[in-house]
Amino acid sequence: MLEYQRNNHKRGFTVIEIILAILIISLVIVGVLMFFPTSRRATEESALKTRIANSVISEVEAIKAVGYKDLRRLLEYTGEIQNKLLIELFLKENIEKIYYDKNDNNVFDGGDIEISDTSIFDRLKINNWKSLLSELGIEKGVIEIRTVEGIDNLISIKVRAEYGFGKSYEINTYISL
Repeated sequence: MLEYQRNNHKRGFTVIEIILAILIISLVIVGVLMFFPTSRRATEESALKTRIANSVISEVEAIKAVGYKDLRRLLEYTGEIQNKLLIELFLKENIEKIYYDKNDNNVFDGGDIEISDTSIFDRLKINNWKSLLSELGIEKGVIEIRTVEGIDNLISIKVRAEYGFGKSYEINTYISL
């Protein structure tokens, strides 16, 4: 028996053992390499979400920096306080819409006042945000400034960026006198 072990010990691996070892190693390598594209896509999507979040946050801060009194003046149209100012940026079509709503509807319809006052863009620094959203490939940006019903001296600010299929990032905040 000792002589048999010495003879087999010198033989080494068989071709079948080598082929099986290569096959197993190949399967492991292919399995590991399949994670890299998935990981890369997840990393890129996370980076995009972070940049979108940062852009929305910076626009909220820019609007808050305008101050309560100036935001209240923006809500005035023809000398009368409106309940809501809505700014919609359709970036792919390069369309900008500004609405005032006196009735505080949740849906803007034909009864709302659509204006073309581009000075609002300058006062709220919207053009900077608009160009940043365009760079990111965002489809729509929305800014909503409204009075808060039943509470004097409080204004609600909502900023939203919409992208992808039904994806959006939104921040709501308040500013008071």
